[in-house]
Amino acid sequence: MRGLHFILIIGCMGLFACTDFNRSDSARDQWRLDALESLRSVLHSDMRWQRVHAAEFLSSLDYVGEVDSVFRPLAQSFKDSIYYRHGIWRVLALTASPSERSRWIAKIEEVLADPDAPDKIHAVESLAKLRIAPPADVETSSDSVYDAFALWASAYQSIEAKNLAIEKLVSFFEGNRHSDREKGIAAYALRHLGGLDDAERSKIVHAVLNTISNPDLHRSLLVLAILQTSSDATDHENDQRLSNDLQDLTVSGSLPSKRDLALVLAERGSETDIPLLQSYLNVRTTDEPALAADVRAAAAYAMLRIDRRYQPTLAWLDWVVIVFYGALMLAIGWYYSRRNKTAEDYQLGGRNMNSVSVGISLFATLLSTVSYLSYPGEMIKYGPVIFTGMFGFPLVYFVAGWWLIPRIMEMKVTSAYEILELRLGTSIRMLAIFMFLSLRFLWMATIVYVTVEIAFLSVVNIAPGFVPVLSILLIVITIIYTSMGGLKAVVTTDVIQTIVFLGGALISILIVSYDAGSFGALIPGEWSPVWKPLRLGFDPQERTTVGNAVMMLFAWYICTTGSDQLAIQRYLSTKDIQAARNSLKVSLYANLVAKLLLALLGLAMLTFFSRNQHFLVDGQKLGEQADTLFPRFILIGLPVGLSGLVIAGLLAAAMSSLSSGLNSVSTVISEDIIKRFSIIKGKFSNLDALRQIQILSYLTGFVVMILSLMVANVQGTLFDVLIKVTHLFVAPLFVLFFMALFIPFSTEKGTFLGGMVSIFTAVSISFFGALGITVFWVLPCSFLMGTGIAVTFSYFENKLTL
Repeated sequence: MRGLHFILIIGCMGLFACTDFNRSDSARDQWRLDALESLRSVLHSDMRWQRVHAAEFLSSLDYVGEVDSVFRPLAQSFKDSIYYRHGIWRVLALTASPSERSRWIAKIEEVLADPDAPDKIHAVESLAKLRIAPPADVETSSDSVYDAFALWASAYQSIEAKNLAIEKLVSFFEGNRHSDREKGIAAYALRHLGGLDDAERSKIVHAVLNTISNPDLHRSLLVLAILQTSSDATDHENDQRLSNDLQDLTVSGSLPSKRDLALVLAERGSETDIPLLQSYLNVRTTDEPALAADVRAAAAYAMLRIDRRYQPTLAWLDWVVIVFYGALMLAIGWYYSRRNKTAEDYQLGGRNMNSVSVGISLFATLLSTVSYLSYPGEMIKYGPVIFTGMFGFPLVYFVAGWWLIPRIMEMKVTSAYEILELRLGTSIRMLAIFMFLSLRFLWMATIVYVTVEIAFLSVVNIAPGFVPVLSILLIVITIIYTSMGGLKAVVTTDVIQTIVFLGGALISILIVSYDAGSFGALIPGEWSPVWKPLRLGFDPQERTTVGNAVMMLFAWYICTTGSDQLAIQRYLSTKDIQAARNSLKVSLYANLVAKLLLALLGLAMLTFFSRNQHFLVDGQKLGEQADTLFPRFILIGLPVGLSGLVIAGLLAAAMSSLSSGLNSVSTVISEDIIKRFSIIKGKFSNLDALRQIQILSYLTGFVVMILSLMVANVQGTLFDVLIKVTHLFVAPLFVLFFMALFIPFSTEKGTFLGGMVSIFTAVSISFFGALGITVFWVLPCSFLMGTGIAVTFSYFENKLTL
């Protein structure tokens, strides 16, 4: 072991030596602060509609708390202000919680429903800006301006309604049927709706070129045409004319031109435009103070949008840490490759591995990169309810430790699926192998893809086309050290990787706590308005309740402990039942610590990005990018060197799961397929058992690499992906083991049918939302359905044979 200790000591010294705490950009920080100050000055001014515009800009940038605190008192002060009240209600609808948002929308709709209300146009305009279709029972109006806004609002009923609305709004520019004001409203609406096809955009461009004599309408159409220009546009001549007209806006001294140019740059600008926008922050005029305030607000908004499009990059020290970490994993694999003498050494570590190390390895295996990123994201978006599932840990330990593990340990087998054949026959064993291999191949492929697509691409500014290359590189490194060192290498690297990725989470929490002033600043003083209200019971149609969380975690642990080769292999690698039970206990404790850390990490990310909204990605609200906030924090919140270490932790979480998956899958293929079928066995007859399994690890890795390139089609948030993919076959597998171990009258046909019904149930809920049941209920529903069918069929089959 001295050689291994030397490798670890040198590795740790190298990793922690590469740290630099300088990652600031004072110039960027200054103009960002100037832009925020300019927007805030308009927000706190006494210019009514300009402060509404500033509030809308700030709300879209996620400064909702500050805006809400300014506008909430105005709702009472200006409740009788016929027109201005709509601006206030609209802003409060943007900043309110989902449950309170309906209150402000109802006020707008109440005005809209009043046929005598003088501010119906403002009401329908507000609904359109909030992307809400007007109620179906609202009476039509003879006012053409009202109709233009109503047409815009109607686009939010459905995709078909949107396409129809766009078509009608574009037709406003054909002929002289509509006034210039109506055309201006149509241009403004189309800017918000977007999605014009080539023919529709061509009509807009034609209208731009024919409205030179009307500066205001020409400018509105020009902004629309430019914002609808795609990177592959082919009308180069007219596009050049649009570009020239845009240049005229740049040199124009008019305030409307400056405002509209700033709004174009908010969508299409780059850092080269910052000096021009900075000059707009100083626009002041005594003749048109309100319009000058709009210019300043638009310029500040554009600067903050451009700032969000900035892509921070890893420093060379970060890359050194990442490369060094990969080399350390390979060195450990090489070390154990020299110590494995038999297939049992490779597969089960000689059946004498340390129970603490095995427990940590089991925990690291089951907490993949998907879990590492999805749990903080779940906290940010939905709150702490999912973490209450940990209240089920004591019950998990009792049921799994005293009910399942003793049954498993009684059978001295290498593959878990030998148990099924001994009790129920070959077809059940083959069905279980199919379930296990399907689950694990998809599981590993998803881990590879998510690690690269979500984690790595969030911190490394490279083209998406390199995703396949990076996926292949990640799994090749894992294949090499896994295939070299077997289970001993897997367990050792799992222990190291657990320390690294939990350490990365802890460091991030401490840094945010320091930045916020105290650890207590991470704990919300009240239930966040973004989170759904706390509910305690069980509800199959509700995504998050405490009962659902406890039930899901308990069901997952029991099903995994009693059927998954990844877990069973580790229990079988210990010397006796007590050691296996101790491994489960260590795994549960490690999981408890990890989930508490990840919950705090989610709160830390919520705190950091709620206080530093400028670090969010452009075009998305905080909740919409919940899954990528931690990877983004790694780049902008951690010192140079530590960023590389935490990224290595993200890769570590993936490699922990991949290495265990490769080892377990190769073991199952060896024991349950190669040794069983002579036509396959003959191909490997000239190889010893150890070499056979090593080759299988390489082949397994190759299949995973291919599947990882196809996993982009998995839909939903990271947590949804985690449940849909990793839970799909968990309960169906356990149905087979439950019948084999606990139902004395179970039959082969009954169990096979129950397994198939369980798969059908899981797929129906996960991908088709059967009966409105949420994915949290995939495990209990598929287990109960499968077991019910299997028990019933077996019972009657036995009755008929008597």
